[in-house]
Amino acid sequence: MQNVLVVFNNSSGKGIKRNSKKLIFNRLKSIPCKFKFVNISCIENFLNIDKYDTVIVVGGDGSLLKILPLIANSDKKLGIIPCGTANLFAASLGIPDNIKKALEIIISGNTMEVDLGLAGNTYFSLRIGTGYDAEIINSSAGKLKQKFGYLAYLISGIKKCFKLPLKDYRLQIDENNMELKANSIIVANAGNMFRKFFTIAPNGSINDGQLDIFILKARNFFDFAVIFFQILFNRHKNNSSVIYNQAKSIQIQTLEKNFHIDGETVTELPVNIRIVPKAINVLVPLNRHPELVSGSY
Repeated sequence: MQNVLVVFNNSSGKGIKRNSKKLIFNRLKSIPCKFKFVNISCIENFLNIDKYDTVIVVGGDGSLLKILPLIANSDKKLGIIPCGTANLFAASLGIPDNIKKALEIIISGNTMEVDLGLAGNTYFSLRIGTGYDAEIINSSAGKLKQKFGYLAYLISGIKKCFKLPLKDYRLQIDENNMELKANSIIVANAGNMFRKFFTIAPNGSINDGQLDIFILKARNFFDFAVIFFQILFNRHKNNSSVIYNQAKSIQIQTLEKNFHIDGETVTELPVNIRIVPKAINVLVPLNRHPELVSGSY
């Protein structure tokens, strides 16, 4: 770690306080490396990223989403200091929210190759969601998320689970075609929905070269409640109300216009979604097994 770019986001869920920046500055200054701080709002105009061997993201999953295209399929190392609302990608890697501990993980230099998803030209680390999942994420943005943090998603989810319309979808999962009605479809690289406690990808791993696909087909609230508790208690199984699948690619066609990519609202979903194996090198805790399963920690 010789040339380090620190990308911070002042508007992340927890905000980046002045003393946090000072802490990061002083710790990096204590080791033999050159470093520069840049606000994420300026990253698209930052033309010198090629000279940095390590990029540290100080923010949440949305901040990471903006950095991925700059480091994917390169030899750069990615460090994460979680300061967002959910920090799901960091949680899937065992990276704590504590700034000091996250810094020490970065400085330790232990890396793991991790997959990314690619939707059209957009890389994602977590998931793409439509239907119920997107309604939760998109309705929790702004003041609700700033006020309640991660609880905003829970509040929104409870409010919306009593009305679950079925929408028409046409899918091609690898070479298999299907048409169905669903409340929600999630295509995930990391399937953890609430830190380590709730995952829609029971067999998923962030370095298995597969996308995890979750299709919700609940006909009423009772169906939804059954699936919710099956997931909560790790009793995932396919039935008439839910499909769990894995694939290297998926195509989605629908008239639905409510989507999100890694928690960021999008109004038009790219048709083609695929996995990009071992796309980034992430600095992770020393005790992390190389076959890290996204729902196991």
